[in-house]
Amino acid sequence: MWELILNGPDLTSETPQLAQMRAELVSIGEKERILRERSADREAYRYLLDAHRLIAKASLLGEQVLKISPQERGKDGQLAA
Repeated sequence: MWELILNGPDLTSETPQLAQMRAELVSIGEKERILRERSADREAYRYLLDAHRLIAKASLLGEQVLKISPQERGKDGQLAA
């Protein structure tokens, strides 16, 4: 069995290929990390944009409600309570 291990296939010819494969895997891992970060950034941007739209819509509706509501004035020209 020791002969098989010691005199087995020559791994030195595979070493450059393994190094290249490792480098490619590192590169792929880095690309995946960047894509995850970009995806998270886009998700945060969408969340903030939706929140801004809701706030803007609520304030716009609030202004319209104020403009539509009738205003009653008392005899002395002040708004009635």
